[in-house]
Parts: sequence; structure tokens; C-alpha cells
Amino acid sequence: MINTDLLKEYFPDVVVNEDYIFVSNNVFEILSFLKSKNYVDFDILSQIIATDYSEFVQLTYSLYSTVNNEFLYIITNVNTEATSVVKLYKSAYFDECEIYDMFGIKFIGNDKLKRLYMPESWKGHPLLKSYSNTDERLVWNND
Repeated sequence: MINTDLLKEYFPDVVVNEDYIFVSNNVFEILSFLKSKNYVDFDILSQIIATDYSEFVQLTYSLYSTVNNEFLYIITNVNTEATSVVKLYKSAYFDECEIYDMFGIKFIGNDKLKRLYMPESWKGHPLLKSYSNTDERLVWNND
């Protein structure tokens, strides 16, 4: 089980809930801390999920510890940019590219960030609530 007192000692601005940990910044540092073998050894990032709430996009990082057979969810809110965690977890690459493609969040530190599903010429990011749902066939055929 995660020692929340130790986590709050190192990162006093985190909000700890029984199901997740909410962080307002320092996501890379917190994930690095949680991955270290000296702490809890959350050695796998299983996925990053993005949810658009109009005012912000919420990112949920799903961590798993193979040592303790335990899941942990780290949640943060971003507007247009987030720090890449590819240097910590190589598995983050495709999730970061998908979130960039669908939500427009740029991951600082991911030098190979690109669209995965939509063509490079595509205008906008289709999973944003603010996305204009016009006739997409016209935009798709502009290549």
C-alpha cells in the first residue's frame, strides 16, 4: 500500500484520495518518485486517458506495480500543454500521440509527437467539445 504521508512530505500540493492522487503540477517528478524502487515501484504505465471538461482537459495516468500487484491513478488538469513522461515510461509514447491528435495537448519533451489517426492536414482535434462538427469529408479530401 502506498505511504501517502511520505508522498505528501515530498509533494505537499498533492491531494490524496483513496482511489487516486490529484496533482496540479510536477507530474513528471511525482511519477519518477513513484517509479523508483526506493518507494513503491510503480514500474508500469498502463495508459494515459484524456477527458475534455471544456475549461480544461483532465489527464489520468494509470500506474501498476508488479511488485505489489497494485494500481494507482494520478490525475492532473491541463489546458494546452503537459510534460511528457516518455523518458520515464516508453509506453507513454502512443498515448501522448493519440491525446495530441484527438485533443490537441502538446507534450513538452516528446520530440516525436505526431498525429496517429488523422491526416497531418486535418484541421482541429475531433474529441474536443469545442470542435466544429462540419462536413468532415471536405477537410479529409484536402490532401
